[in-house]
Amino acid sequence: MEKDTTFSYFRVFFGRITWYRNTRVLILLVSLLLIEIFLPLKQIYLLFFITGIITVLMSLANFKFKAGKTWISSLVLIIGIGIISIASFFIF
Repeated sequence: MEKDTTFSYFRVFFGRITWYRNTRVLILLVSLLLIEIFLPLKQIYLLFFITGIITVLMSLANFKFKAGKTWISSLVLIIGIGIISIASFFIF
């Protein structure tokens, strides 16, 4: 597989088209609204915890495959660890 030196998290999540014409983003916004309204608070923090774990794993994979800039991947790693620590404070 070819290594992409112009790796972008925005392009991974949202694709190349603008966000307001992308139906995936609109579906994501509606689903987040429904989750916020109907889900209990402890399960919302559990979703944040899972999101933090996925974010940390994604940034570690970027370090392994040397995709993108190192400082961006380390910033995403720090954000993921922060999400995990805050969410685990409320879950456990």
